[in-house]
Amino acid sequence: MKKVSVIIPAYNKADLTVRTVESVLAQTYVNIEIIVVDDGSTDDTKDRLSPYLGRIRYEYKDNGGACSARNLGISLAEGEYVGLLDCDDLYLPDKIERSVMSLEEDPGAGFVHTSSLFIDDDDNTVGRFSVKGRKEGWITKDLILRNFICNSTVVARRICFDEVGLFDETIFIPADWDMWLRLSERYRAKYIDEPLTKHRNPESYTRKNLDESLSSGITVLKKAFERNPHLKDLRPKAYSALHYRQARYYGRIGDDSGMEEQILLALKQDRYNFKAVCMYLALKCVKGIIKP
Repeated sequence: MKKVSVIIPAYNKADLTVRTVESVLAQTYVNIEIIVVDDGSTDDTKDRLSPYLGRIRYEYKDNGGACSARNLGISLAEGEYVGLLDCDDLYLPDKIERSVMSLEEDPGAGFVHTSSLFIDDDDNTVGRFSVKGRKEGWITKDLILRNFICNSTVVARRICFDEVGLFDETIFIPADWDMWLRLSERYRAKYIDEPLTKHRNPESYTRKNLDESLSSGITVLKKAFERNPHLKDLRPKAYSALHYRQARYYGRIGDDSGMEEQILLALKQDRYNFKAVCMYLALKCVKGIIKP
């Protein structure tokens, strides 16, 4: 049975981190190495994890962000497979077993992702995420238009990171998107359309950091197109889709001016972005500029 290293970057979420660790310890797959990288927590994370130290590896580092913690964990990983699990998310019991089985059945695939459940702070299920459209195989063309790989669902072959490199620590929010793109450019993806991970508070952090989210998203796309000049025809759609998603975030916090600005930027890139057109017309109807 091949070893799987599960990397958990932790920061000031002691109670949730304990629940996350317990979800990995409850896996049906036996050969798992759990590496918790404490990214400079100032709460009682270390003390809360002390009862588990015989079953997990705990590493403390100065605060440098989740990417730096993931990178340290990957560099320490001894497993042939690596699972990337945020400290506030949870694995369902057969998550690792099913993921490893998927990759073992297809030696040419580099990583696997799955659908997931959305949960609240009390672990209650509040929704489900499932990928629509192309989700496995060579997925870069679809992935460059939007990040449809849910955090904490990916299990990858350890060797993949030797090829594509570690997480870009200069990218703030969508560093996972950047990593999935780099993986997808060199390896085929597998997908399991069953929720094997529970993901907490989707998009809430992004909505609180909109300016940096947009800047980082632009950086991800710029890097991707520099690596893939043959995909240049997708550039207008990709940037338009990014601004459209940003407009949705602004809409959710009630910032109509920010929403309109991003819609117009989306349409400047791709005037045939139907979703952006509909959003723009709906906004104008709400403002009474256009009668419904």
